[in-house]
Amino acid sequence: MLVLHRRSRVALQLSRRHALACALLAFAALVFGACAGVQPRSRPSGTLELVVLHTNDLHGQVNPRAATWVDRRKPPLAGGLPRVAAMIERVRREERAAGRAVLVVDGGDWCQGTPEGMVERGLDYARAIAAIDYDATALGNHEFDHGVEPMLELLKQAQPPAICANLRERGQSERVKWVAPWRIVEAGGLRIALVGLVTPETPSITHVDARRFDFAPAHEELARVKAELGQSVDLIVPVGHIGVEEARAVARAHPELPLIVTGHSHTFLREGEREGETLIVQAGAKASVVGRVDLSIDGPSAKVLRSSAQLVELLEEPAAQDRNARVDELCASLVARADGAMREVVGELSAPVSASGKPYSTVAGSWVADLMRARTQVDVAFHNRGGVRAEIDAGPVTRREVFEMSPFDNVIAILRLRGAELESVVRTAVDGRAHSGLDYSGCRVLVKETREKLNVVLTFQALEIGGKPLDPEAWYTVATNSYLAGGGDGLELLARCPERREDPLLLRDLVELELRAKGVVTPPADARIVAVGERP
Repeated sequence: MLVLHRRSRVALQLSRRHALACALLAFAALVFGACAGVQPRSRPSGTLELVVLHTNDLHGQVNPRAATWVDRRKPPLAGGLPRVAAMIERVRREERAAGRAVLVVDGGDWCQGTPEGMVERGLDYARAIAAIDYDATALGNHEFDHGVEPMLELLKQAQPPAICANLRERGQSERVKWVAPWRIVEAGGLRIALVGLVTPETPSITHVDARRFDFAPAHEELARVKAELGQSVDLIVPVGHIGVEEARAVARAHPELPLIVTGHSHTFLREGEREGETLIVQAGAKASVVGRVDLSIDGPSAKVLRSSAQLVELLEEPAAQDRNARVDELCASLVARADGAMREVVGELSAPVSASGKPYSTVAGSWVADLMRARTQVDVAFHNRGGVRAEIDAGPVTRREVFEMSPFDNVIAILRLRGAELESVVRTAVDGRAHSGLDYSGCRVLVKETREKLNVVLTFQALEIGGKPLDPEAWYTVATNSYLAGGGDGLELLARCPERREDPLLLRDLVELELRAKGVVTPPADARIVAVGERP
């Protein structure tokens, strides 16, 4: 239940002789409370048991998908929004009947990623999310994918309980007015602020409209939020579309936080992770599982005594009494509107199109880059790995599989760059850490490999084009997707390129045309990013 800020009115029985003095004391207390954010209230006695159910990065997933993390050879079908809704319905009913409070939150990225999620630019999928009756849903970077105006229309029409505190118009001190920074809910007699946060990477990884805004670092914004809320709430729980590493930084800056719900990095944290005393949780992606956190809270002090986390698998169809009829209705409609054309087989692969192999070349990214270069007859092509959202197994390929691999409405952009500029782009992609990296066609990227703890780190060394060293003064034609050409993933140099034209063909349509034309396609297997020297 959303609780609005308002001050309690305490009825006082005053004698006439002390009326003025009491009134003055009451006025002083009111002024002090307004300054400090204090709201008179009583906390519950005893211990409160609170269950927090959480999802993140639903990405338009309606249907169950193969749970290869359970059994790679014979994966069962897991998840999908109707199963998520039913599990939440059941747990909420059972736990409340047992006297436990329940909160339900989502970490953002709602619609983008499937044909169903793209119907009406995600509006009906957002309506289905709203029908689950979340207490709060964080704004994610993909909510900006169609631009700001479509996002505002979605928020207006679907009315999800969206939150985002670290979002301001560029150069302004006031937060935007069209999304709540937090929602204050009452659970078991405690007031809990669910504070929305979105990754500051957003302007570089989504629609250009996002560059109208400043996205404050999560740990800095939370300091402001704490000062604003003061003593008016008992607990603060960030619900952020921020990755696990960003959440660790928040926990280090605010060690008193008992819990941070995250998203964005698509991490399956089976039992959560701890940074100091803070429990950090995330539930993978694509409605595959639902996260559950159990908190034991001392009522009088509002201190968390114990906390534990788990991910609940959704491997079976739910019982009839648990199903959410409205969610089922909306999802069935989405499938009916999207499924007919999506089931068509458009070709066959002789080998899998895998997205693994990072930070070296991936088959999926290399294949798309090859297709762009072949169509445009340029010297070099490259594609960002974040633009590949699913892998495709060997065998017959449906249009749905092509769509889910390349769900974004990107087209081919053709640019003309000097060799020095092209080298700068590739160096940024290799050495940078804030994005997924690039895959290439028509060139070899020579790198040095080192290791930082368990991570492989690459450093740019040289670039070869057509088997020859890059000439810094020569001109090269380059093909990439329109997202990168617009400066996405921090490649601002591309956005400033004066010589640019576009092929209006969507990348997923380019892939489909290749499959239809050849019937059977053999994906590329050669390395385009190559380590030089000894690997330690």
